[in-house]
Amino acid sequence: MAEGNHMFDEVADSHGKYDSSFSSRTADPQTLRHRLTDAIIVKSSPDAYYRTSLLVGPDIAPLPLSRRTWGPWTFVAYWLSTAINLGQWGAASALFSLGLNVWQAIICVVLGNLILALALVLAGLPGAEWHIPFAVIARGSWGTLGAYFPLIIRIILAIIFFGENLVFGGYMLRICIGAIWPSFYTLRNTLPDNAGITTSQLIAVIVFFVLSLPAILIRPERYKIPFAVATIGVTLSSFSLLIWALAKQGGGGPLLSRPSELSGASEVPTGSELVWTMVYGISSTVGGAASAALNQSDFARYARKPRDQIASQLFAVPFTAIITSVIGLIVTSAAAGFYPDRPLLWLPYDLLEAVQDESGGSSGARAACFFAAVPWVIIQMSLNTASNAITAGIDLSGLLPTVFTIRRGAFLVACVGLAYNPWRLLNLPNTFILVLSSFSVFLAPITGVLIADYIVVRRRHLRLTHLFTPGNASIYWFTSGFNFRAFVAFAFGCGFLMPGFVMAVKPTFMVAIGWYRLYEMAWPLGFSIAFVTHVTLSKVVPVRDAYGEDDEDVFGTFSPIMRDEERKAAEEQRSNSDLSDGSAHASSSQKEAAPQEYMGPQT
Repeated sequence: MAEGNHMFDEVADSHGKYDSSFSSRTADPQTLRHRLTDAIIVKSSPDAYYRTSLLVGPDIAPLPLSRRTWGPWTFVAYWLSTAINLGQWGAASALFSLGLNVWQAIICVVLGNLILALALVLAGLPGAEWHIPFAVIARGSWGTLGAYFPLIIRIILAIIFFGENLVFGGYMLRICIGAIWPSFYTLRNTLPDNAGITTSQLIAVIVFFVLSLPAILIRPERYKIPFAVATIGVTLSSFSLLIWALAKQGGGGPLLSRPSELSGASEVPTGSELVWTMVYGISSTVGGAASAALNQSDFARYARKPRDQIASQLFAVPFTAIITSVIGLIVTSAAAGFYPDRPLLWLPYDLLEAVQDESGGSSGARAACFFAAVPWVIIQMSLNTASNAITAGIDLSGLLPTVFTIRRGAFLVACVGLAYNPWRLLNLPNTFILVLSSFSVFLAPITGVLIADYIVVRRRHLRLTHLFTPGNASIYWFTSGFNFRAFVAFAFGCGFLMPGFVMAVKPTFMVAIGWYRLYEMAWPLGFSIAFVTHVTLSKVVPVRDAYGEDDEDVFGTFSPIMRDEERKAAEEQRSNSDLSDGSAHASSSQKEAAPQEYMGPQT
């Protein structure tokens, strides 16, 4: 066996206490308990260069060359299929509720998504270069055990986001069902008024949930075709709605000229108040997708080359988000013109239900609404599966590699995401904006620590084997498994935002206006404070072996290690060992394949 292989066997043996106890527990396979344990414990494949343990499993180990299938266009398709979604459609329109006009709302969306695109690329660098997920990368900055803290926060927020998008998808599926059976809209509501959802809506959400579950079975390296299909469908639907709305209204509609009046904003901000309102709008725009920035390495690790994720995302993320928001804004405005007696139709499912109602349930209108809604159902399914269920599944796999695979974790997240009644968060645009911005309070400092540690402190160096090694033998063990620098940076990043955050959640809690201003800058401020604090502490109290890398490509991540050929060569060498012909012996030896010299991540 190659030297690199032997090196990682020693790493795996450091988990011997766990492995031996597991072996003893499963010695008697006849008992139900032993069989159940054997079924639950995640096992590595027979030819893997590691054994599943408390720190490594098949879904968080560095990806081999064969699984890195994402090129630049795959990343473009991914963002086209996730950025064109129901939440993004209403993003610019929802900013009207803050008192902003059209151009001010668009500026917030543009600047927010440009910041987001840069954060995505930077946070995805370690995944693209070392082919490991966020769950493992976090060990380098937070410590082997300390990494559980950002993982748990990320999992909780993924559950919240999954639930929100589950509701969006369910409401759109209700349009499809109602277009086929109009009586579904008038189904008797058996739920209380304070439930926040009607019976027909709840049925649609549950059906959407069930339909979404099979999508979890698709592995991320096979997303290319589903992404492309979903993107084409929703793009056609979006532009069809835009053309129809403009033609029906004969222009952009009254919301473009009288946004504050029609959106119900309590007041129109001016002067410095306008500046702070726009800052809040920008921060909430970033906060709406801050979760994607934090765990971008979960998908960037599938890149064929590190640079494949850079230009494609810098273009695709802001472009798709801006186009989707502007189309949603114009369609909402036009609908306010030809349906003046209805409240603003912020989202496509509200609009399509109104179309069917205003047409008297004509078959033509129902058919048009059905075909317009189907792509949105598919895109919400794609978004929710990839961006929330799968990423949280990876995080759970990093939390407990011996118990969770990506699929197990994703199914758990899906069930919890339905159980917490997410529709209560989405009743009003103001509530939606508050929820999005609130996520920034926690995600921004974590992202700041991650990027600061990898790019500045370690200068893009990682020692892969040590990320999977327990105890002081690992340079990422720090102090008892925790890197105090990251926790202090996180505390500083959150601490300055917390008073304003509490006031936003509970208006009766009054603080000085300055604290609330800090909260309005939640994402950029929280990120910056944590970034600077982490770098400063790492300079004052340097980390051990900051630029360390492995001498061998232990995982076969940067060179193809052919285990089958290796075994065949060894067998052939043994069968010819009795031959005295030197040339024959040399020929057999040359067939033995060993890991190539490790050159580090190549761009």
